[in-house]
Amino acid sequence: MRILIGAVGLALLAGCATSATPLLQAEPVSSNELYAFQSKPAGGSGKVTVVRDSGALGSGCDVVVYVDGRKAAKIGTGERASFFLPVGQPNLGIGLADSGLCAGMAVRSISGSVQEGKESIYRISGDMSGVFIGPYIDYN
Repeated sequence: MRILIGAVGLALLAGCATSATPLLQAEPVSSNELYAFQSKPAGGSGKVTVVRDSGALGSGCDVVVYVDGRKAAKIGTGERASFFLPVGQPNLGIGLADSGLCAGMAVRSISGSVQEGKESIYRISGDMSGVFIGPYIDYN
């Protein structure tokens, strides 16, 4: 039975591609779902914002954002979260929140970029191959 439930969950996640959420239309993640990097660090720093696509694909599963291996936020579809990080190239990762049918995806990561006084924006998207993080492109 567990295998059947898991297969149904994966089928729901693999239905179709998500659609990009415009940055200004994305809802901020609630404060109780932000876990780290909410204060400016000492020295040079910048801001990293992560925006999750909207759409039915994976909408029942929250995504956890990791910064340098540390759990930073839980983000739902059409939401955004921002983090204050020191200048450099942090490792930005995502994985599914460990709840219900959403458990089990390996964390996928990329090398980010933080420049002093600037904001870097990244997008969480999904398709039939899973959920990914990459640079945000403004399609408007």
